[in-house]
Amino acid sequence: MKAWTYCVRLTAVCIFIAALTGCAKKVPPPPPPPKKPAAVRVQKPVDPKAQQQYYDLGIKYYTEENYKQAKKLFKQAIQSGPTTTLGIKARENLKKTEQILRTLKEMESDE
Repeated sequence: MKAWTYCVRLTAVCIFIAALTGCAKKVPPPPPPPKKPAAVRVQKPVDPKAQQQYYDLGIKYYTEENYKQAKKLFKQAIQSGPTTTLGIKARENLKKTEQILRTLKEMESDE
């Protein structure tokens, strides 16, 4: 028998024995494909003066009981800067205004 045939057979036998005994190196599964990044929402810069004007006008209309117009202005103040202190206050006032509008609508439907 030629030497290289002997080596090939011996190697095959060794691999077979290693596989049976669990000594063979286990190949880990390939990593999952990378996830596509979520669309990054770019927030436009806050114009504090414009936001303050929207908020102040919203308060003015709210005190004059013009709730529909106040609602629009509070929404604009929120859109101008939803995470600013004024944006958070506008969101709270918007909730109050919407509640008043719902109550008024219910009162009209009961009559």
